[in-house]
Amino acid sequence: MMPSVEAELHRHVPCFTPSQRQDHRSRRGTVMFAFRNEAVSRAVFCAPDADRAGPWSGEVNASGDLPEDAINIPTEFEDVRYMLHCWQAARINTPLPSYEDFTLGNMGRFADEIAVVHCLPGAADRILRIGKAVRSIIRLSETAAPVLGDVSFIFRQAIASAIGRSRLAGEPRLALCRWLIDNNVSTVEITAFPLSCRWSGEYFLLIMRPRKALLNLPRLLINASQQGILGLNPVVGEDGLPRDFYILSINEAAARFLGSQPDLLQSTLLSQALARLGIDRVPARLLRAARGEPIEPFELTYQFGANPLALQVGVNSADGILAVTLTDIRELKSRVTLFRSLFDDNPAPMYVRAYGEEGFLNVNEAALRLYGYCREAFLKLDGADLCAGGRDNSNENIASSEASLRHRTADGRILDIIEYASEVLVDGRPATLSTIMDITERRRAEAHVTYLAHHDPLTGAANRTVFTRAIEEAASDLATGGRAFGVLMIDLDDFKVINDTLGHAAGDAVLIEVMKRLKKRLREGDIVARLGGDEFAIFAPGLDSREQIEVLARRIGKELSLISSVEGRPVRIGASIGGAVAPVDATVADDLLRCADLALYRAKRSSKGVVRFFEPEMDVQVSTRRSLEMDLRSADIASQFEAHFQPILSVQSGILCGFEALMRWRHPSRGMVSPMEFIPIAEETGQIDRLGRWMLHEACRQAASWPDPLMVAINVSPVQFRSGGLLEVIEDALRLSGLAPERLEIEITESVILDDSAANLALLRQLRERGVRIALDDFGTGYSSLHYLKQFPFNRLKIDRSFVREIDNSPESLAIVRAIIGLGASLGIDTTAEGVETAAQLERLRAEQCGELQGFLFSPPVASENVAGIIGAYFGEEKRVA
Repeated sequence: MMPSVEAELHRHVPCFTPSQRQDHRSRRGTVMFAFRNEAVSRAVFCAPDADRAGPWSGEVNASGDLPEDAINIPTEFEDVRYMLHCWQAARINTPLPSYEDFTLGNMGRFADEIAVVHCLPGAADRILRIGKAVRSIIRLSETAAPVLGDVSFIFRQAIASAIGRSRLAGEPRLALCRWLIDNNVSTVEITAFPLSCRWSGEYFLLIMRPRKALLNLPRLLINASQQGILGLNPVVGEDGLPRDFYILSINEAAARFLGSQPDLLQSTLLSQALARLGIDRVPARLLRAARGEPIEPFELTYQFGANPLALQVGVNSADGILAVTLTDIRELKSRVTLFRSLFDDNPAPMYVRAYGEEGFLNVNEAALRLYGYCREAFLKLDGADLCAGGRDNSNENIASSEASLRHRTADGRILDIIEYASEVLVDGRPATLSTIMDITERRRAEAHVTYLAHHDPLTGAANRTVFTRAIEEAASDLATGGRAFGVLMIDLDDFKVINDTLGHAAGDAVLIEVMKRLKKRLREGDIVARLGGDEFAIFAPGLDSREQIEVLARRIGKELSLISSVEGRPVRIGASIGGAVAPVDATVADDLLRCADLALYRAKRSSKGVVRFFEPEMDVQVSTRRSLEMDLRSADIASQFEAHFQPILSVQSGILCGFEALMRWRHPSRGMVSPMEFIPIAEETGQIDRLGRWMLHEACRQAASWPDPLMVAINVSPVQFRSGGLLEVIEDALRLSGLAPERLEIEITESVILDDSAANLALLRQLRERGVRIALDDFGTGYSSLHYLKQFPFNRLKIDRSFVREIDNSPESLAIVRAIIGLGASLGIDTTAEGVETAAQLERLRAEQCGELQGFLFSPPVASENVAGIIGAYFGEEKRVA
């Protein structure tokens, strides 16, 4: 059967007489501490007795240095220093000395002054061995159980501090324990030595010895103050810093301030006494004073029963003890506050009320002006008469010196005010002095700022922040059974045209009207947001199917299409709408918004006034488009792009007039990429600038080799106009190629004029002055405003292919073509019909006296090497078109 830990320790730790100790050393040999040489061993073992005066000295020379610096702790006793050196010598080549090696041969002389503590995780710390002197010091009877928890709090805390700090440092540490004996403070040194042992747990050997000097605490307290007095001893944590205090001594006045009696507070924690007063922590200045910092007197205020209490706290320190004085300064503060603050001509509104009562004792002129009362009428009021809610609660939270309230004036106006309350004495009675700050206008301004932070200032719709937050919250609720919901993205069709033609004021009016119409069609709980420009979004909670949200989307589209005028001016508005449903399409907010955006993108590309919902293949299309965009950015123009040419012929004579230059992209892996795919990407990404520059140079270079009458028509994007430098690019192309300016025709769409009509018209005039011809492409679509024709004398109107395609079947298309040709003839502007594919279309155009045409009936766009064949077939022959 295994012996107990306690038995083993007693067996290995006998109490020797001096002669027995010498014999034991002889038997054990001199290797116990493994000193490097005999000189060191003698220095260690020849320590003086406890009663011997003078410091112990065990210096060694360089060849016999100790393995590490000596441990230095602030002990008064040479014996303790001797034990420190023994402990340090015994741990050579090991983190901690063993219990047996350290205690054998050294503990006999200290047997009465030591205790051995065993610490196990999750178990109470046990005292395995305790000397008589230690029992006497900590007042532990011979029959008491060897459990550290049975020791009185003061000693238990000091022992725990010494052990904790020793454990943290991995070497001996000292803690001081002080208690009161006959009004004198006695100090006991408790030194903890950490040891290793073959048994589980941690072992600490404690040496306890009282210091000789006693501190006369009453004299210290009397010298500090005649008011409330406390003697506080710091409670030190494992890091060596004070965390709390226990009360060594306290007088009647101090106990009264703390709401108790001296005998009940002595030897208790200060934090516990303060907690009963509602003070949740020890004042930081006291903790700083315990660390040795000089502290000026400070003020401590708290609620004491029914009355607030204000104390001035003075702090003095001696030998680690804090002497604290407490002075009641309520009356002083009341006099100062009353005499300095309360007077009739103070610009701040003020009044005084009896503490805990509703009636007013006094009021100044500023308060009378603010509330609109005469003095006599005001003093007849009580607090409830001023409160807008009919109930005055300002006295209920008097510990808080600031309160936000709503007051009512004599004429019924509501004021937002801040009341600053302080306690005063009026004729010996506690009272409340209130200073009023009128913040009504500030609150209105703050409310407006808050509104603007969450709403669009023009339309009143929620902004992107509010909308996104609502989506995120609804998406997060899906995981816990939250309701399904839908998202709609709305983009107004042709809104830019309204802005450019009618002005921004009209555009703003349209946005406001759109917001009114959207709110009209939404349910309570739906959120409509303006995301920017002409883009709106709707969050529709509870719509759990595509069919439901599609009904809402079409209802919105129909409502917006009914807008026909704004501020008396005719407008035409529509909306492209994209939608997504959670959790069907996505369950994460960002993913759902992306799905709705993709659906809106598809709707805008399809046509105007279209509703589209997210489909999985949209992701693939977007990925393909992004891939194409990357290829376009890195494409080598000279090797991948080609200029193709489509002939333009006279309708009546069949003579070849020239060619329209069209850009083609021969992709290394995709093959020929349609202009319908890459031109929009080039315009959106800005790549159209370098592509357009190359096209102008290449087309002019090739046209310069054609017979003199033939012209070349080149499309120029609105993006090139916005980017700047277009005039210089055209001039460089003409100069480098040698092409005559009158043989170059620049084709533009009406959006060029809409974008920045003044600047772009000026540029077009500069080109006309240099002899370059200007054609208006796709005439008949869009607005086709006659105002453009008045503003600028175009050389040519190009009839859009959509009208030419329907010219045989649609009387309306024929009428439009006839009108455009007639308009051009009246203004002296040539007309060209695009997309002629049949002989019937040709005959119609000839009958309507159209000037020129181009289309697959005669030739598709051809590569540059095939242009010479077309020129050879037509040039120089007045050949009629069959």
